[in-house]
Amino acid sequence: MEIFTRKIEINGQSVDLHAYIPEPIECAVYHQKRPAVIVFPGGAYRGTAQHEGEPIALQYVAAGACAFVLKYSVYPARFPQALLEAFESIRYVREHAEEFCIDPCAISVCGFSAGGHLAGCTGTLWNHAFFDGLLEKDRHIYRPDSLILCYPVIGDRFHHNSMLNLFEKNEDELTEDCLQLLELETQVDEQTPPTFLWHNFGDTGVPCEASLCFASALYRHGVPCELHLYSEGKHGCALGTYVTGKFSYRNGMVCESWMKLSVDFIYRFYEQSL
Repeated sequence: MEIFTRKIEINGQSVDLHAYIPEPIECAVYHQKRPAVIVFPGGAYRGTAQHEGEPIALQYVAAGACAFVLKYSVYPARFPQALLEAFESIRYVREHAEEFCIDPCAISVCGFSAGGHLAGCTGTLWNHAFFDGLLEKDRHIYRPDSLILCYPVIGDRFHHNSMLNLFEKNEDELTEDCLQLLELETQVDEQTPPTFLWHNFGDTGVPCEASLCFASALYRHGVPCELHLYSEGKHGCALGTYVTGKFSYRNGMVCESWMKLSVDFIYRFYEQSL
């Protein structure tokens, strides 16, 4: 496996995009064109959580995909810096798809908590007028082909501190227009990518209502969605196993099934496009 880091540079700021590119298995069906997953860790837009980065990427590598982890800008960086970096990471992967044996039409983004909000933004705002002049005219190069949203922040009413961190904790800048832009269930349309969502019912950090609201918006617009709501578990549990949490080897969480289910979701839509 080739492991390397590329710099994503936006507005004079540079962040790391860590890449995990497995050697193509020539006897495998997908060895010439594989799916790719770009991971956005959580951290309330104040950090990027270690346990929601590389351990997630390596699971997708084990499932035959190429994986990337973006260490996007956080507080005191201001909106839309992190989102522009996320868009650029999608563009980078798509433009280098042939080099990495990736299908340019099978690029997913996977985000956790605030990283789930960032991933959701790429899927709902890629064609928004707000980014006229900030992104190239051909917006499709920035659009992910599917979303994997893990206990995502969907907007201000679900995690106020995340939104505050996007604006250097200045309450006055959280205007009605700004909040509407970032309340992602209001930005869903027919061009939003197919979405996989999961949440824990007992999550007290970001209530599961966030995922339910986003899924409801997808339903209204006819966008394919798969939603898993687990009966127990806390916020920020990542894989839900001993790898990313304080569990014994044999005793993980109910939600640990989400990884395999998300892989199934990615390949199901990938095969439909072949």
